[in-house]
Amino acid sequence: MPHRLSCVVIALLLSSVSLPIAAACVLPVPDGGNIEPSPASLVGEITSVAPAELVVRAANGAVTRVSMSDETGIWTVYGGWMEEAELRPGQHALIWFQRCARPDRGKGVAAVVEVCSLAPEPCPTRR
Repeated sequence: MPHRLSCVVIALLLSSVSLPIAAACVLPVPDGGNIEPSPASLVGEITSVAPAELVVRAANGAVTRVSMSDETGIWTVYGGWMEEAELRPGQHALIWFQRCARPDRGKGVAAVVEVCSLAPEPCPTRR
């Protein structure tokens, strides 16, 4: 009987311990899919485009340099694939950095760039 009581006490103690769990990074996929992605790491207007690099201005005026790699997915919010050469200043975009983590310093590497439009209004807040 004491052994069974010990097991119950240990189980109760373990069930009351809360461990931090890292949030999963869910990247968007072209054409939506059925899984809701993590919030975009950066939302703003592209102000400059160079080979493998974007400069993006967020609504609060903060400017961020974004690197792109060969693995960066680039498409429109409607799902159509785009080439890096089609990116232009004035386009509004949602950007997910690798591991959905915005870097503390320096440029982050984009995992996904979703282009919203050339319209003056910002991207929709659906993601």
